[in-house]
Amino acid sequence: MREKILLITFLIILNAANAFALSVRVTVTNATKDEKLFNYPFKLLAVEPDKYGGIRVLKTHEFRTGPSGTFKGEMDVSAGKAIMGEINYRGVLYYSPLLHIKKEQDNYTLDFNVYEITDKADNVEISERLITINPYDDKTVTIYDTILVENNSRFTYVGKYNDKLKTNQTLFIPLPAGYSLTKVQGIDQQEIHPLSGGMVSQSEILPGESSISLKYFVKSDIGVFDLSLYGEDNSPMVKSIFLFFQNKEKWKAESSNLQYRGEKKSEGSAPGIFNVWEGKDLRRINFIVSAPSRQAFFNLWQASVLIALVISVFGLFIMKDRVYKWNIRREKKRLERILTRLKDEADAEDLRGYYKSFLKVLEDRSREIEERPGS
Repeated sequence: MREKILLITFLIILNAANAFALSVRVTVTNATKDEKLFNYPFKLLAVEPDKYGGIRVLKTHEFRTGPSGTFKGEMDVSAGKAIMGEINYRGVLYYSPLLHIKKEQDNYTLDFNVYEITDKADNVEISERLITINPYDDKTVTIYDTILVENNSRFTYVGKYNDKLKTNQTLFIPLPAGYSLTKVQGIDQQEIHPLSGGMVSQSEILPGESSISLKYFVKSDIGVFDLSLYGEDNSPMVKSIFLFFQNKEKWKAESSNLQYRGEKKSEGSAPGIFNVWEGKDLRRINFIVSAPSRQAFFNLWQASVLIALVISVFGLFIMKDRVYKWNIRREKKRLERILTRLKDEADAEDLRGYYKSFLKVLEDRSREIEERPGS
């Protein structure tokens, strides 16, 4: 009887374990060389996706591909809701697409590619950049920025060492001066280096298209926001850029190198009317935004300057005559003192003849001052 109980318990445990086991077939291909990777280590992950797009790893299993470059076996997924593959090739991590576990399905196939690496950026470009600017208050604007990056080769671009920054760099993303980054998606936040005029990414750029989403804000004490972007000379040009500025009352926006394309109504997460600008093949973008307070401030400032200028001119006009009369009186007194001293010396030393010419010049000058108006 005891043996039967032990056997039943063992079978229950075995069945419970098998209930969480899935049959998985994995193929790993070197897409640069178009050949399978045989006898190569990889991982299968049992994960739980969250509503924010992230995943939590519940279990990790390590396997190897067989002689044909494939793997067939079982993995324990426990409470996992999805599975995915992970492989490290040439120092770059690659992931398979996420496969959600279905109750009625026991067999799953994961096919994913790896690539050779390169440090040449000839085939890397920013195909599109979409920037949405929302005024928050008179001193703050919030910006949503999406960058579409294309690698049109069959090599993973791993970047080059930036001697100035002392770090590896795959992509420089220009951002407005004084930006404060609040959210990053599409690249590892641990692999970005914020700079004053942008940020440097160290994340490898895989073949195909990828997107980077940023959220940041810019502040200005005077209500003038310089949202210009200055790309590096050796950075890829933006093939196409669309800039959307939320049309709020009395706010103004202008650009010297983007074309204004009119208004567009949005019903999305930020509903409203947006002014749209467009540009092609640019490394630098000039864009200035002014809040209503700035315009009122400058109108008041301009009026103050004009009033001050009028007062100054009027004051100078009034003071001119007074200053002139004061200088004449001072000059007259100075000449009188000099004449008195010379006459006293001439009389004392009997040098009237010697000082005669000097005295004449001074007396003529004194008479000229006496004859001037206002003296």
